[in-house]
Amino acid sequence: MPLLRAKISINTLVLPTSMPEWIHNAAVYESSGESGAQTVFIDARDGFYLKIAGKGQLQKASQMQHYLADKGLSAPVCLYLSEDRDYMLTKALAGNDGTFQGHLAEPARLSEAFGQALRHLHEMDFTDCPVQHALSWLLTVSKDTAFRQSHLDILSNYVGNTEAANAGTEIEAKKHILQNDVLLHGDYCLPNILLNDWHFSGFIDVAEGGVGDRHYDLAWGLWTLCRNLKTPAYGQRFLDAYGRDWLDEERLRVCALLAALD
Repeated sequence: MPLLRAKISINTLVLPTSMPEWIHNAAVYESSGESGAQTVFIDARDGFYLKIAGKGQLQKASQMQHYLADKGLSAPVCLYLSEDRDYMLTKALAGNDGTFQGHLAEPARLSEAFGQALRHLHEMDFTDCPVQHALSWLLTVSKDTAFRQSHLDILSNYVGNTEAANAGTEIEAKKHILQNDVLLHGDYCLPNILLNDWHFSGFIDVAEGGVGDRHYDLAWGLWTLCRNLKTPAYGQRFLDAYGRDWLDEERLRVCALLAALD
């Protein structure tokens, strides 16, 4: 499961009165990641996660969570409220995320499971997905857009070198080659996949998901393996497990540049 930090008092959370009564009596643990929303684990029944963010900020997350849960790919949404703030309550899934030490200790096995899970997602039918253009924001990318050189350096192991100052110009020239061809996770990183005894359990933090170019998830997958395993040695194994038959090197390079947006 996602990282559980210190136990906190339920009184530190400003909850609407329409929340189920049992939440107010449960033990609560801080479990926030890097999304910007506060996430807490509620130790009741089989476990729940409550995400809290600014008003309207979890609407898309709720839509995509519902959609993926119906396909057996994520946790069911028990409740979504948008009042003074947004609140999304989901069931906890079995297993641990990709940054669990037991997973990192077997990097070859982890990279293969990570690639296979992504291929499974990308083979899903997406005709009824509520977000049909997940990468529409790339239209705003220009030669003046800022990029992280550190991200570009990591991904250079797979797509070649790029200077941050030139990335926007290259994307402008080549973004037309990208396709809306799969159901994306949108933030495909090791903390966002759960494995239970090495079997796929589900995806989490799916707010950036929708229909888009499959190479965007692949680029983030390569980046997170390098970052979390502290070596580029397992990226090719990840691509092998995903399937080279679906790999276009030119589109992967464009998406690797997009993954370095500041």
